[in-house]
Amino acid sequence: MTKFITPLAIALLSTTALVACSNADAQKTPSTAPAATAPAASGPVIAASAVINDSIDIAPVGDVTDVTDQVSIETWIDDLDAPWGITFTAADTALITQKSGEFFIYENGTLSQISNVPEVNDGGQGGLMDVTLDPNWPEEDWIYLSFSHPKTPGAGEAMTKVIRAKLRDGALSGIETLFEAKPEDYVKRRHHFGSRITFDAAGHLYFSIGDRGIMADAQDITKPNGKVHRINRDGSIPADNPFVDDATAYASIYSFGNRNPQGLIIHPDTDVLWSTEHGPKGGDELNVIRPGVNYGWPEISYGINYNGTVLTEFTKKPGMAQPISQWTPSIAVCGLDVYKGDLFGDWDGALLVGALAYEEIRLVRVDGERYKDEQIIMQQEGRVRDVTVGPDGAIYAAVEDKILRLTPAK
Repeated sequence: MTKFITPLAIALLSTTALVACSNADAQKTPSTAPAATAPAASGPVIAASAVINDSIDIAPVGDVTDVTDQVSIETWIDDLDAPWGITFTAADTALITQKSGEFFIYENGTLSQISNVPEVNDGGQGGLMDVTLDPNWPEEDWIYLSFSHPKTPGAGEAMTKVIRAKLRDGALSGIETLFEAKPEDYVKRRHHFGSRITFDAAGHLYFSIGDRGIMADAQDITKPNGKVHRINRDGSIPADNPFVDDATAYASIYSFGNRNPQGLIIHPDTDVLWSTEHGPKGGDELNVIRPGVNYGWPEISYGINYNGTVLTEFTKKPGMAQPISQWTPSIAVCGLDVYKGDLFGDWDGALLVGALAYEEIRLVRVDGERYKDEQIIMQQEGRVRDVTVGPDGAIYAAVEDKILRLTPAK
């Protein structure tokens, strides 16, 4: 299935704490923090209409059960090199991005390379990233791509860019730029590009950009990085975006204070926009994304620096949203979808969360905006970069050198 199923509802987060399945205390005791204030020229901390949970620590996920015996795994496509995104155009046809910049169509068992793909900065974590289809596919046959765009050809400075194009005779045609950062906001750092794309049925396109390794930028709405963005399908800005009236801000910003969201999906049953976000060492987050909300990075975090030192003494501050759940230690969340299909009937409506470091797919059950529990449905098959549900109801996972297909165990 493609990842753009229903419209996004602008609901309110409950002020009641939404805790993870373990009700134990979080792994570190929070300090009492002063009220959060946004940096100069960065707009309000949250939208005036938003109500957020910012007062109670969220315990780390625990008691995860292993149900891998319920799943049969086969290789669907092999001989790939770091596939990053996958989306289906028909029952046996898929588009696949490869980090190094190659773009493929897999049709009736044959893998063919698509030409006229823009240059990508294939350095560090950058490259050709997500791919998805227009919500009105196939009547509107636009293909949407995100990638790390070099400031100039061959340059080390890069930033996440979003384009759309049409596929004609094996090549991208009619390429249109939908989002491109200001030249002064391109940076040389090689990590935290984001980036996932999802749609609502009203025609809004949501995409994520990581903080690009510059943590403070996530709190600054004059910068594009460390944010979830919202634009129209043609790249124009929705009139009701939260910072559209701030001349200093990127008008496309929808939420800020996001470290590196590499999962983004609208739930087809509840219209909730879910995100999975990398923490540092600990503190991977499952979030509900709301307009104008500050998700706290790097002012608050459940993680620590990779060298073991303290990143921040605060796990919460007023005006900064808490996650719905958090993983400590980090599983390295990447790729997100909602299971809808006939093969795994008992899993209907659950989130499918990929993990790089833990080499897993987790089935995360939610109730509205509330976390319920999770199970491991695949492990030790490789670092999971993307996970999606195909038209046949099978689950497809992009790992280091192949695409795997998951079906019920016989």
